[in-house]
Amino acid sequence: MYIRTYLQVDDSLRLFIAKNNIAESQLMQTDTWVNILFISILVSIILAGTIIIFVYYQKMIQLYRMQQNFINGFTHELKTPIASMKLFLDTFRKHELSREEQLKYLDFMIRDTDRLADNVNQILNLGKIEEKNVALKLVEDDFYTFVEEFLSKNPHLFEDCKVSLKKIDHVEYITKYDPALMEMVLMNILTNAIRYNDSKQPQVEISFSCLGKKTAVSFKDNGMGIDKNDQRNIFRKFYQIGKTTKGSGLGLYLTSQILKLHKGTIDVESSGNGLGSTFTIGLIRE
Repeated sequence: MYIRTYLQVDDSLRLFIAKNNIAESQLMQTDTWVNILFISILVSIILAGTIIIFVYYQKMIQLYRMQQNFINGFTHELKTPIASMKLFLDTFRKHELSREEQLKYLDFMIRDTDRLADNVNQILNLGKIEEKNVALKLVEDDFYTFVEEFLSKNPHLFEDCKVSLKKIDHVEYITKYDPALMEMVLMNILTNAIRYNDSKQPQVEISFSCLGKKTAVSFKDNGMGIDKNDQRNIFRKFYQIGKTTKGSGLGLYLTSQILKLHKGTIDVESSGNGLGSTFTIGLIRE
């Protein structure tokens, strides 16, 4: 394209000189500047194209890594409960167990099936939310009471973690919310606080406060912490910190999307690796 355009311009210029009986030396300088102009345009186009290719190549690499992390993480999340249930079923088949032992193993298997169901529901709900195909079933109630009941109904999820709940303003935090979706929000935030925690005694402190017209709920843990560079990205789809098989990379993304449906917010604060994290959700207070 460059050569063809240059030759066309050069021929037109020489034809103009011949028709008007102009000495070629008078337009020698102009011809030089035309060459410089076209070469500059060509170099600029090449540089711009190179930069665009480089940027998209980096994005492709990043997407590939995120995809691999998701596949590894989600496969792990599915294989672990399946392997556990298979072990319990083999135990039932090979050994005569007392009724008490049977009930104990059955409880373990129910927990594993619940875990599988949670993972499947997470994917299904994500699809519905992204397609904006979710009809919110809102209730107007005290959100503090809802969180309190959630913790009391699911003690098995936090057996190895000390979870505390407190009010700062000592008022009723009346909020409109969808109970099923908000249970997913609580589940994702709390399980992350336990999963990414290397301390001997994982702890999560949940505190309620009034922040203007919003109810602010803070989840402060003593976990691994989050580097500042990662804090901006953890709510992105499939994003995971480092190369890890923990989780699917969907939990916090799904949480942020659910809160958007409620016209709410979620933020994270952390002083860095090993210093814990604080996730704060904001919901409109009635």
